[in-house]
Amino acid sequence: MAALRILVTGSTGFLGGHAAAAVRAAGHVLLTTARSGGDAAVDLTAPGIAAALAQALRPDVVLHLAALARLDDCERDDARARAVNGAAVGALAERFGARLLAVSTDLVFDGGRAPYAAGDAPSPLSAYGRSKVAGEDAARAHGARIARLPLLFGPDVRGRGGSASLRATLAAGQPARLYVNEYRTPLHAADAARALVALVADPAGPGLLHLAGPERLSRWDFGRRFAACHGLRADLLQPVECLDPLRPRDVSLLGDLPPARGLDAMLADA
Repeated sequence: MAALRILVTGSTGFLGGHAAAAVRAAGHVLLTTARSGGDAAVDLTAPGIAAALAQALRPDVVLHLAALARLDDCERDDARARAVNGAAVGALAERFGARLLAVSTDLVFDGGRAPYAAGDAPSPLSAYGRSKVAGEDAARAHGARIARLPLLFGPDVRGRGGSASLRATLAAGQPARLYVNEYRTPLHAADAARALVALVADPAGPGLLHLAGPERLSRWDFGRRFAACHGLRADLLQPVECLDPLRPRDVSLLGDLPPARGLDAMLADA
């Protein structure tokens, strides 16, 4: 395959850093946007920004990762969440069509009928989930594609955040509280990024699909597996129940692509 000019939005975020590395590793030309930094520092909610990006950067395809992703932030400012996670996706989709692959979330589901296939109807509990459904609908109305992701783990490209924070907490002898009743299909962020880059490079690919990790786990189970893998003190993990009505209890996904490796191999890199 000839090298493509791939634009990654949200390139300075947790997944964005891994996606940028995956674009380079695949031999493509990397173009980036973020709220600050990158090849273009932009507000994706600004009028006309999709056309401006197309003219200035001339991407062949776009991997759209930028989002307002904190549940509390979305609840506090539903209008902002819908602008960032909904309307901005629609504007990009109107410009790029099938050349846009936008990332969505397992939190578009309410947790009542897991595991979820890509064809299952969304039923979000939170403002974040509703805004992501709005983005999905806007994208698909213009022929763009959607990849829903599960809980992502692993350190960022600088070795910080994500599971690196859990490692640091346990290594320091401090307790970590983890939910026993919230189930996901966790996936290493680097694995997700590699899969997304392969998908965005093929505009004829599926219009909606799920990327899922290899196993369904509670956060508590995940923490115990992580601690065992790295020789950390599992007795510091404290099991707690999630009581938040905005957090679905089981949004495990049925993946449409087989994971590239097993969970233990992913955990070893986390």
